[in-house]
Amino acid sequence: MTGALPPLVCCVDDGFTEPLLVVLRSLAEAHSGCRSRLRVHVLHNGLTPANLGRIHRQADAVRLAVRTVAVRLPPGRYPLTGRATDATYLRLEIPEHVPAGRVLYLDADTLVVGDLRELLATDLAGHPVAAVRDPQNPILRHGIGLPGWERLGVPGDREYFNSGVLLLDLDACARERLFERCAHFLTTHRDHVRFWDQDALNWAVDDNWLRLPRRWNTFPMSAILRLPGDQYTAEHIVPVAELIAEEPDARILHFAGRGKPWLGRLPDGEINRRYAAVHARALLTG
Repeated sequence: MTGALPPLVCCVDDGFTEPLLVVLRSLAEAHSGCRSRLRVHVLHNGLTPANLGRIHRQADAVRLAVRTVAVRLPPGRYPLTGRATDATYLRLEIPEHVPAGRVLYLDADTLVVGDLRELLATDLAGHPVAAVRDPQNPILRHGIGLPGWERLGVPGDREYFNSGVLLLDLDACARERLFERCAHFLTTHRDHVRFWDQDALNWAVDDNWLRLPRRWNTFPMSAILRLPGDQYTAEHIVPVAELIAEEPDARILHFAGRGKPWLGRLPDGEINRRYAAVHARALLTG
């Protein structure tokens, strides 16, 4: 098959420029034979000229087509709690700035470690979203996502997806008014928001999402569970040994939570060293 692949989208602010360079480097290295078919849209909320320069130098160095787009959200539009910034919500602006069709969204705290063409070719079968069930919050009654789900009338056995990797059918999203529903949720149900737009997406999609294999959004649990204070509370749903055993099959590693490897916060081990190697190569250019 020839021609461009469905585009990828990342969303960042200045604080996430450096890990974005790693995403771009890892994406290019995992697709050395077809990187000319890849296109990446980077939505940002006003990066400094220096950081924009770093992104484009990285893209040029790995011969990856990257487009940067400044997006301004109205101040105070969405709740900002914990680590959230305005950039947290930029993925809700994807339909306004990326051509309709199929789009793959990647968080900036990911590392591409395998070929994504199989994922990009996945048939969504009419669903607006394809995602991976969150390993730490697999269902609402055994997680901390979407607090107060009972008052929203959502069943406690509803599966909850992680939004760090999303395959989107933007035409289906438009038919379902998915992003409009997210915006409505965030402005009218602020007391039900813990994981920001991830909670909004899980509420708005109303269980109408395609379940993807965990290899497309793999949390490095072997490292995460060595962080002080981290506990795994869904053992009876998915044994943690099963999650760890699947790590070698990962195509996308997702460093969700506190263990950010570019900040030196992930316990040392094979996965941390793997990230560090790509990080070092990215910094040589960016």
